[in-house]
Amino acid sequence: MTIVPIGNAYLQVPESGSLEFTKELIEQMQGMVLHLVGRILEESLETELDRFLEREWYVRRRRSKRKETGVYCSKCKSHQRQNFRRNGRYSRQVAVQWGRVQVDVPQVKCQCGGNVRFTYQTIRPRQRMWDDLGLEIQVAYGQGLSYRQIKVALDQRLQSSVGLRSLNRKVLSLGSQEGSFTFWKPGEAPPVVRVDGIWVTVMFATGASQTDRLGRKRPIKRAKKVPILAAQGVWPDTGRTQLIAWMRADGEDSASWQKFLEGLYEAGLTPENGLALLVSDGGIGFRAAYENMYWQVPLQRCVFHKLRNIARAIRPPAELDRQAAHQYGAEFLRSAARIWQAQDENEARQLYTAFCQTWQNEQPKAIRTLQRDFEDTLTFYSVQEKAANRKEIWPAHLLRTTSPLERMFREFRMRYRKAVLFHSALGLQAITAQIAQRFS
Repeated sequence: MTIVPIGNAYLQVPESGSLEFTKELIEQMQGMVLHLVGRILEESLETELDRFLEREWYVRRRRSKRKETGVYCSKCKSHQRQNFRRNGRYSRQVAVQWGRVQVDVPQVKCQCGGNVRFTYQTIRPRQRMWDDLGLEIQVAYGQGLSYRQIKVALDQRLQSSVGLRSLNRKVLSLGSQEGSFTFWKPGEAPPVVRVDGIWVTVMFATGASQTDRLGRKRPIKRAKKVPILAAQGVWPDTGRTQLIAWMRADGEDSASWQKFLEGLYEAGLTPENGLALLVSDGGIGFRAAYENMYWQVPLQRCVFHKLRNIARAIRPPAELDRQAAHQYGAEFLRSAARIWQAQDENEARQLYTAFCQTWQNEQPKAIRTLQRDFEDTLTFYSVQEKAANRKEIWPAHLLRTTSPLERMFREFRMRYRKAVLFHSALGLQAITAQIAQRFS
């Protein structure tokens, strides 16, 4: 048996066979970790109590300017700090990510003999799982594990049964808010912001109820599709991107977008704070809200969404087979995309005019789709020019489309599809908050 000193503790390394050696060593390491975690928590509790009493062990009581406290004696109701003293400890268990740890919690007593209930921040009253384990549960759920899969792993590690309701409370605690906004200091806000929405199916209560076969009264719910509105900040000079806001809304109408844009504005996303361009897919609801809130900020119509709408409007000649028709549409889109690959706005307008003249008679519906809101698709050229005057290089691919935001939405969709639908808005908000942390 080999003895390895770790501070004031000792790890005993076994000398048995290979597999047994590894298992025994892991058990020794886990026990040592739990011992150290317990001591760290106890030290933190002692520090909290020292600050509350304003004195450490074996230090005489002295007069304090802050005599009154929010804590009182259960017997004499005194709030006087000088009347309180330490009164030993009591043992309790708390679950951490390495297992269950025994912690001795300091107690406080009044000089009259009554108990003083002091609430610690390190370990809260009736807290069975410590914060690190709660965070691990939220991360595991965000990665797609079900409650039962998480329960199996925790039951084996903690050598006890973890309730599904407890796991549900830990996860739903993330969904207490309908959205999240990053607050910006002057000069730190992203110059370019992309906005878009992703739709999810959620069950909402109708207000009515019914009795199931076991006699339980259950609320009647109906499925409804709702969007998660999101904003992605872009710093074109460095290429950095960050999810800066998200919000669950009732739709992509003007009222929902108005609420979302008001949240962005109140968070410090303003022209005075550096906002130079908004990029959107051209939805009618967003356009109305934009004109109310950010009319002074240039608006870029997403080129990707424009090309996608054009693709839907293409009508290949009837005599072409399926493969030829696909090739026909792909060539049409490649020709259209060259408009926004021009070096400057004048060249883009020339390519646009020539393209419309070439295809007007053959593809009138696609040309009408191209002409709709075409001016908004060229906004990025003027924004590029202003940046160049400040000796800054802003690449066009960072300014003209919301495609990077759409690619970020893939992570959200993958997790949403595993759930199929959400039985409450809290569940949707919780998983959205968990995923959003990876992109914020």
